[in-house]
Amino acid sequence: MDIGQRIKDLRTLKGMKVIELAKKSHISQPYLSDIEKGRTTPSIDKLTSICEALQITLGEFFGHTPDLPPDLLQLIETAKKLTPEERKKLTELLNLMKG
Repeated sequence: MDIGQRIKDLRTLKGMKVIELAKKSHISQPYLSDIEKGRTTPSIDKLTSICEALQITLGEFFGHTPDLPPDLLQLIETAKKLTPEERKKLTELLNLMKG
């Protein structure tokens, strides 16, 4: 697994800029850039801080992610933020759309 690329992909998926993730992770922007470019590897403590800023667990970071296109991954991320009632309505809408 390319840890830097994974961080970049997750950051992009969350709509965050490098500087924003760096601030939320309490690390410098140049250090985060070096991680994303594969120039350095973060310690577990730093990776944990990055994951917390991305609102995911280390398990989710290293877990299997389905090979889905970015638009579907974004849809999943958006759906996670919905209330149970909103998710129910979305499910009903999707079921109507597929016939």
